[in-house]
Amino acid sequence: MAIKWEEQWAETFALLLVVIGFIFSILLREAFLSYLSVLCSGFIAGRIYYIKRFKEPILPFVLMIVGFLLGYLIGSFWASRVLILVFFMGAFVLSYYLHVKEIVTIFKSENFFK
Repeated sequence: MAIKWEEQWAETFALLLVVIGFIFSILLREAFLSYLSVLCSGFIAGRIYYIKRFKEPILPFVLMIVGFLLGYLIGSFWASRVLILVFFMGAFVLSYYLHVKEIVTIFKSENFFK
């Protein structure tokens, strides 16, 4: 039973990101560090979503983002799961908004050097 890589690459990466998120949240034993890392993860996820939203099919990337968040939520024993979800979604929305309004730009854009 071989994996058809061209058809199931998103599911494979999503499963890998579930494991990475779980391990990452297990290693962070302080709640403050968990909140800080999930804020950074939300900003990165918002940036990835902004970059990929019109160029490629977005569902595989949403699946990978949700996979990481799910793994992180499962492994967060020392922090509030509700706060982690709120911080991630808040950072995601803020990052996406900053990219849409071109306050933060991507490297290959014309407005990168202001």
